[in-house]
Amino acid sequence: MPSMVEDTLPPANFTIEPDVLPNQVLAGSRLSYYIAISAVLFCIWLLQPSKQKLRVSAPFYKASRLKWMFNADALVKDSYSKFRDRVYQIKTTEGVRTIIPASLVGQLKGLPEDTLSARTAVREAMLSEYTSLCAGAHTDTLSLLLKSKMTGQLARMTPQLREELEHMLNTEFPECEEWTPFKIQPFMIRTVARLSGRVFVGPTLNRVEEWMDVSINFAVTAFIAVIKLQFFPPWLRPVAQHLVSELRTIRRDLAKAEAMLRPVIDERLRDAETPGYDQHKPDDYVQWLLDALPADQKTDYHIQSKIQLLLSAASIHTTGNLTTDCIYDLAVHQDMQEILREEAREVFCDDEAWSRKDSMAKLQKLDSFIKESQRLSGNVTSFIRKVLKPIDLSDGTRLPAGTDLLAPMAGIAVDERYYADPSVFDGLRFYKLRQQQQQQQQQQKYAQQQQQQSSSSSSSLSSSSSSGDEARGGSGQKHQFTSIGDANMNFGLGKHACPGRFFAGCEIKLVLALLLLRYDVRLPDGVRDRPAPNMFMMTKSPSMTADVMFRRRTDC
Repeated sequence: MPSMVEDTLPPANFTIEPDVLPNQVLAGSRLSYYIAISAVLFCIWLLQPSKQKLRVSAPFYKASRLKWMFNADALVKDSYSKFRDRVYQIKTTEGVRTIIPASLVGQLKGLPEDTLSARTAVREAMLSEYTSLCAGAHTDTLSLLLKSKMTGQLARMTPQLREELEHMLNTEFPECEEWTPFKIQPFMIRTVARLSGRVFVGPTLNRVEEWMDVSINFAVTAFIAVIKLQFFPPWLRPVAQHLVSELRTIRRDLAKAEAMLRPVIDERLRDAETPGYDQHKPDDYVQWLLDALPADQKTDYHIQSKIQLLLSAASIHTTGNLTTDCIYDLAVHQDMQEILREEAREVFCDDEAWSRKDSMAKLQKLDSFIKESQRLSGNVTSFIRKVLKPIDLSDGTRLPAGTDLLAPMAGIAVDERYYADPSVFDGLRFYKLRQQQQQQQQQQKYAQQQQQQSSSSSSSLSSSSSSGDEARGGSGQKHQFTSIGDANMNFGLGKHACPGRFFAGCEIKLVLALLLLRYDVRLPDGVRDRPAPNMFMMTKSPSMTADVMFRRRTDC
């Protein structure tokens, strides 16, 4: 769930839901008028020269803005193949961006925020002064709660998540007694909204349809608002904002969220005065935030509503779309279904296993499959940063203040130096790498023990060496779905890495495991290719309209 929550790249897999589009069709001359105005604005935007000074001494990859609008994925791959480990520049729909290869990212990821800023870059990219897509002074609190309250205690949430998933399957998924076509992407968005909502706002609100609508569509509305504002030059945006109807929708959605959250918060505050409340208080983000806020902000309904919608914007579409991508890949690579199904059977051998702390971690093959799907269907770019103080890289490139940076994830993902046969989908790729790493570590540990015994080293030294190996990434940790690295930045990098990625991984595994245990999956008759993704600007998302065939298994 890479997001504005921790100032990483905003969700890269937005989906436009039908109910956020205008529900009235303009007719006659009025429609022609708006079409004409839109065409003029588009032409002005397309033809206006970039006013950013080209101050970075790096080559340019040339492509028209129109190509960047509809084919950014292919252009990033092509530009990466030409420059590889060199810094280069691209002129995207958002302006000039300097592309940093994986080989140089390591020199930047540890720099302080006042030198290289993720927060400034995200605020500018999301035009937060107009869209409100920023937690402001509460950013650190928001992130800390995700790390301390959610990441380390996922096992206790799994039974609640499973309950919500069962409810969704029973009420919104077809029976599938025979092979049944089903558009899985809209269902997955709603499912993740329901599961995430159970943890974010609790059972009082997460099944309320109005809350579902607001939490799902807030991100989409904001994304459309950003796109529209980008058609105007910065100096005109203070006036142009009044022409962007989505900005008014954002304010209305915030007001709706506040109206729904207010009675929940008030009830929690009243109950907090009851003796023994701490032993029985709700276990969700509403409560965690109330506990963390100072006394004078506990009744600040606006900021609490805003944080809830930011959480939804950061999590629902990215997680729901990646789950959809995984299902499309399962439908194409049917040989993987029984392999993953057998692993799920072994792990979830009884109902109690769903709530065991180590159950999700045992799904190593499924973890690998999800990571491989993300590799080929994930972010086009990552590592969004703004240079605030000049930076000199080891290759001699100087990055002046004001430079906007990105990393070319779409290119890195198909680089044979990082992945063998990178164009081939191998669902067990990262599982095999984990096994290899574990074997190497065991061999190294055995060799160290032999060497220490022959040199009469103390047993304490042996223990220290073993612990050090584990701390440096034992058990193949660097190949897990949630791991990050210089060539693995789908969840960001460094201190700004997405703090919700562990929760997202838990949700995806839960959904896929339960679906695999209950259903067979395939593409419709006559369809051989995986559904093509949608591309718009730097945003890639799975097809909303593709059908996948499901049939309930008789052994479930």
